[in-house]
Amino acid sequence: MNASGYPVLGTSGPIQFQQTDKEVTIARDGNVTVLEGTARIDSVRGKLRVVRFGNPQALQKEGSNLYSGTGGVQDTASVGRQGFVEKSNVNSVLEMSRLMEVNRTYSKIATLLQQQHDLHRTAIEKLADVPA
Repeated sequence: MNASGYPVLGTSGPIQFQQTDKEVTIARDGNVTVLEGTARIDSVRGKLRVVRFGNPQALQKEGSNLYSGTGGVQDTASVGRQGFVEKSNVNSVLEMSRLMEVNRTYSKIATLLQQQHDLHRTAIEKLADVPA
């Protein structure tokens, strides 16, 4: 399972471990092996299923960083690296400055709309006053 509790899929279905498994190793080609019990020989538990989609923009967002779609094919070009942490492809400083810019623009537009509303209300009040 991953950190969210979802099963990790292999080419033959979910990869399952036993309680006696230790020293989980993931090879570059995606093969998952373990040392089983007191044995010194690796036991294969499965091969990670890595899928590539021809049109990634057509994937449907399911939430929690999960996507669904059809037409995926086994990706044989990708390699896995055990012990590495994937980094974000987003520059957080740049995105935070963009967020502040959007927030300021939103505030300015909201103020402008409020002023426009107040102007309309004042105009209607003055037009409604009929001299006696």
